[in-house]
Amino acid sequence: MLLLLLIWCYLGVTFINIGFAFNKLLKLKEIDSFLTILFGMFCLTIVASFWAIFDRINYEFQLFLLLLQLLIVLRFKDELMHFYNTVFIQFKAINSTLRYFLLLSFGLILFQSSSSSYFVDNETYYVQTIKWLNEYGLVPGLANLHIFLGQTSGWHILQSVFSFSYFTNNCNDLNGFCLVFGITFSIAQLDTYFKTGNLHSLLTGLFPTLVVLLLPFSSVPSPDLAVIVISLLLFSFLIRSNEKPNPHSVTILALLAFFIVYIKISALPILLVPLLYFILHAHKKQLKTIPTLFFGVMVVVLFVTKNIILTGYPFYPSSLFAHSFPFENAIPNTLYEFWWSPSKNYGFALPQNQYSPLTTFEILLQWISESWVIRSITLMLLSLFVMVPFAISKSKNKTAFWIIYVTMIVQIVFLIFTAPQFRFLLPFLLFFGLTLLSFVLVKKTPIYISLYIGLIIASLYVLFPIALGINHNRVDFYPKSFLLSQIVLPKSNSNLQATFSKKTKGNLQYNSPDEHSYIWVTGSGNLPCVNSKQIEYFEEKLGYYPQLRGTTLAEGFYSKNATKP
Repeated sequence: MLLLLLIWCYLGVTFINIGFAFNKLLKLKEIDSFLTILFGMFCLTIVASFWAIFDRINYEFQLFLLLLQLLIVLRFKDELMHFYNTVFIQFKAINSTLRYFLLLSFGLILFQSSSSSYFVDNETYYVQTIKWLNEYGLVPGLANLHIFLGQTSGWHILQSVFSFSYFTNNCNDLNGFCLVFGITFSIAQLDTYFKTGNLHSLLTGLFPTLVVLLLPFSSVPSPDLAVIVISLLLFSFLIRSNEKPNPHSVTILALLAFFIVYIKISALPILLVPLLYFILHAHKKQLKTIPTLFFGVMVVVLFVTKNIILTGYPFYPSSLFAHSFPFENAIPNTLYEFWWSPSKNYGFALPQNQYSPLTTFEILLQWISESWVIRSITLMLLSLFVMVPFAISKSKNKTAFWIIYVTMIVQIVFLIFTAPQFRFLLPFLLFFGLTLLSFVLVKKTPIYISLYIGLIIASLYVLFPIALGINHNRVDFYPKSFLLSQIVLPKSNSNLQATFSKKTKGNLQYNSPDEHSYIWVTGSGNLPCVNSKQIEYFEEKLGYYPQLRGTTLAEGFYSKNATKP
């Protein structure tokens, strides 16, 4: 935990320094510390993404980052010192009850982040994705080796900057910092509510009551948590900007939305937030939009470049333009269809090969009737549709809430036609859930009780964790246990209980987990790592198996047709 605490301090300083310079570059004025940190994250993600195209993200990048920060500190020393001093004063100004809650939450998240993870996605591709970035950067055709590796996110790229793989394989906890960041923002908002009575500050200030739902995400680099936290700040800034517009409002909203989309493409409709805001305020000529267009183009270029390198599909996971611009390292269409169709079937809980013959309406009906869980969540969504407009009608800032509500509806429609998984709706469900909760919890004592009850429940989760993820019953995890070594060093990035052995297929030598392991898992196996059962299955069922494009791993992979010599 001590090492993790040190790393989090380094993350905080790094993001503030980079974000402060970013604000200066764009001439953004009166930007608070929370937005500054987010802009630091965004800027560093962009820089690291460009770096990964050409080289690995390893100690060389860390030296570059340290040099960059040194230049920033030398250039803005006095202003930075004033900024840090202001942050410290603001923290001290928070009332003691909230400050104690924040410190307890910090300790709980720190403990959870240094513990074992039970997320299956972590064992199937999170750990391996970051390993590849640390050792080789973006590798051509990497998805041919393991289809899940084509899902490399901007969040994984940012995590790779702070994995410190050249020292240890125990640092995989950017999400823990992100959750602490989100709770700190919310506590500051709640303190503002107690002092001013601003109802918008109450809404965002109640976010820590949901800590038990988000705590499991803190020990793995899941992009979902980042999307939730950044969306909370996006919605908060939207409400504030609608009350008091400033020339940079569109730019700030757009930057946050671009960051979210680069982290998770399934959140694409979130771009409606800055767009609708701009349309509604376009008559105010002082709005500045040039930086918005520049960074929008930059994110699109990075997204397309990353996808072309990894998969050969420019807009992966969509196949848009994939056949118009064929690339040598592209995954075969057969392999793409194998991954895409079952993914949609899974989302709608349909048997394999049943998706195509059904109409959208028939699919939705079968989806809703499939299980009590789906029916319960559908009922909750319908309740939100009815209750939220009523809540909006009582708000003093109706326009901002309607923008978020319309964006949520578009997001639902988008997910129906792409990847219908409810976790992709969490930013909206949590935001409007907090909106309704803010009508109930308005006095200090009930709010304090709710906060500490949530913290107690979260503590129980830490003591008695639940294995989360798809097919977790097929994956063997090491049992939960506290080791004295955790006080200094977090547990390993991977909690997969498996042994690895070297295998050979054609010109590819790879590491495979033992035979009882679930077909998709790779854990922290040495590169390249893929399950031999997966290679055998693809060769038999699809007629393809992965091969090296050259003599080194850095040259990448392609899928060889098993029927051709």
